[in-house]
Amino acid sequence: MKQPLLDLFDYKPTFNNFMPMKNEIISASLQSFSSQFTHIIGEPLSGKTHLLKSWVNLAHMQSKTSIYLDYQEFKTNTENSNNLYNIADNNRFIAIDNIDLLDDNQQILLFDLFNYIKLNAKNNYLLTSSKINLEHCKVREDLKTRIQSGLNLNLKALDDNNLLQALEIYIRKEGIKISHTELNYLMNHFERNIGHLINAIHKISSIALIKKRNITIPLIKEAFLY
Repeated sequence: MKQPLLDLFDYKPTFNNFMPMKNEIISASLQSFSSQFTHIIGEPLSGKTHLLKSWVNLAHMQSKTSIYLDYQEFKTNTENSNNLYNIADNNRFIAIDNIDLLDDNQQILLFDLFNYIKLNAKNNYLLTSSKINLEHCKVREDLKTRIQSGLNLNLKALDDNNLLQALEIYIRKEGIKISHTELNYLMNHFERNIGHLINAIHKISSIALIKKRNITIPLIKEAFLY
């Protein structure tokens, strides 16, 4: 059975392996921790989750306590308000992904988290995300008001031409020799997520260097068992 590429290497999202093409302001805002409350709207494969995890990883690299929770993990880790407050007390930077998928009880917990931070003048930073605009999904009005009181950003997804252009800019900057043909092959065979693709290119480049070979489609297939 063939194994997907992304299962074959350790992938750590960072701002360095995210090309902010068309989203430079959002990337810069997140890296500077410019707002205590930030919400990102981004459709699947737009890099939304990559950015949330990069934000958490950056905080951790700066010796700041941080945690990433998908909406399902949010339920697991916040079964009651006491657990929720413990998360806030133990993690200054909290990222919660896909809040448009939260059920009614989870939404109440998230609303309580906002209040806990605001009413107690806590120094936590809260980053949330959704796949669609909150006006078009079933989110409590009081929670929606809390979220909209902070910084709200719309992540622009790259089309195939933009994605290819971004990858070509990146490989030129990094001095990686990979042709247009191989880049197209990667885009057609792997998830169209720029962070994943950039990380894959680095892995392929390392293998080519070790084997003293050029990056070709046969090498890609050989390296990743395609």
